[in-house]
Amino acid sequence: MSFSSMYVGATGVIAHGDRMQVIANNLANVSTIGYKKADALFGDLMSKNLASGNGQYDTGNTFASQIGLGVGLSEVRNLFAEGGLENTTTFTDLAITGNGFFGTRDASAGAGSGATHYTRAGAFRFNNDAYMVDPHDFRLQGYAVDRETGEVATAVSDVQLPYEDIVVDGEELRVVRSDPRATTGVEMVTNLDALATDQYTSTTSPFFAMLQAYDGTLADGSPFGENLPAYSSSLTIYDSDGNEHDMTVYFDPVSSASLSNASPGYTYWEYLVALPASSDGSSAFGTSAAGLAGAGVLTFNGSGEMVGQSSFALNTASGANAKDLSAWGLSSFNTEGLTQFLYTYGSNGSAIGSQEAVAYDFGMNSTCSSWLSGASTAAGVGFDPANLSELADPDRDARITTSYDESSYTAYQIQDGYTWGYLLNASVDREGFLSGYFTNGQTEEFYQIANYRFNSEWGLRRDGNNNFVATDASGSAMDGKASTGGRGVFQQNTLEMSNVDMAEEFANMIITQRGYQANTKVITTSDSLLNTTISIKR
Repeated sequence: MSFSSMYVGATGVIAHGDRMQVIANNLANVSTIGYKKADALFGDLMSKNLASGNGQYDTGNTFASQIGLGVGLSEVRNLFAEGGLENTTTFTDLAITGNGFFGTRDASAGAGSGATHYTRAGAFRFNNDAYMVDPHDFRLQGYAVDRETGEVATAVSDVQLPYEDIVVDGEELRVVRSDPRATTGVEMVTNLDALATDQYTSTTSPFFAMLQAYDGTLADGSPFGENLPAYSSSLTIYDSDGNEHDMTVYFDPVSSASLSNASPGYTYWEYLVALPASSDGSSAFGTSAAGLAGAGVLTFNGSGEMVGQSSFALNTASGANAKDLSAWGLSSFNTEGLTQFLYTYGSNGSAIGSQEAVAYDFGMNSTCSSWLSGASTAAGVGFDPANLSELADPDRDARITTSYDESSYTAYQIQDGYTWGYLLNASVDREGFLSGYFTNGQTEEFYQIANYRFNSEWGLRRDGNNNFVATDASGSAMDGKASTGGRGVFQQNTLEMSNVDMAEEFANMIITQRGYQANTKVITTSDSLLNTTISIKR
């Protein structure tokens, strides 16, 4: 009997010793980010049937009495309860709130696709090759985002910033750039002083007196010399190479005394859209029309509200004679029903790229992208406002150009182009989108970080370095996106800490210690019994 009891006591010592090792490992990792504690579960060993002491089931079948043969460690179970969250100052420090794991790939193991390791420890950084990696250089996995369309890929890949190597002043630099975009639309909302004086008049074409006075060959850079129109407003636009060009819109009132059949109370302002003569890459360069882009007339009612707009563009194929009003035809429309001009950007007469269309918006567009009946060229307008071709089915914006009895000013102006941009910083949002912020004011999404789930996360096997690997018991990893399929969301500038509760572990340690001591007592007592048995023979 003492031999069996010594064996049972030894199994207890071994089992409690193993449990103490589990507790010690939990306490050792109390400060390990993303660590998931383990719990040691015991199970009794196979029992031995006794030859006597029979009992009976209620059915009448007999069974032998049994005596246990000890205890063993049946399972060390990982507990995936969420740990506490700690704020950091680094945006690449990530935590998952809710279910899921980060997926990482060991690139040193050779070519492959998809994650090979899974973790809740989100201490990531960008390495020298712009990959987002953990402290062991495993690459984070995510879905690439098309920078042009914004479409998110369906297959995971290594998360990497889209860098390029460029040479600046003979030195090679690694940068992440935002490509330039040519301006396609300009919105300008102004108030034009209703009491302003007409600076340019014409005895033949009062609606285009300013156009006839325009001269792109003047050496001082101003197409009007010292006699400026009543008001002008400028903003910077961009060509397809990201070069800046100053676009100016000139406004000048049309004297009602020079008009015939004008509606009572209505006023008219002629306008010109122009760029610097040196930026004209068309055949107009070097002529009086250099830099001219568009012309037209704005119509206001007695309350100073804009009620009509006509727009003309210069037909450069006609010889670009800005003084010939028959060369100015009705402007085309963009898809939003806004008038637009076609312009070939250049540098001192040399074209830069192809011809670009730029729409301009004073607060009114044509819902059907067409003109009402009227003169098809500027030459056909004459003195009669009725000859002005107005926008068909006009739609007025909440922000619209006006002509009130107050000083002229620009209330609002914006354009949609931009030049080259360089990455300033980046961030990761709750849905896992890694976005970059550039010096040109643009924001681009690069990747959406993947969130992995398993049929049974308890089947995962620890692989060291805060990582788990999939097994047959866990099932294959299922990649997905945040907030889908029961997955959690991401938090940047945050790390998930260990889920070890020190107070609980110390309590378990005390219980384990008592169990260990009790089993050692069984061994010493059994040894005493054995010695007594041996002494009987003496």
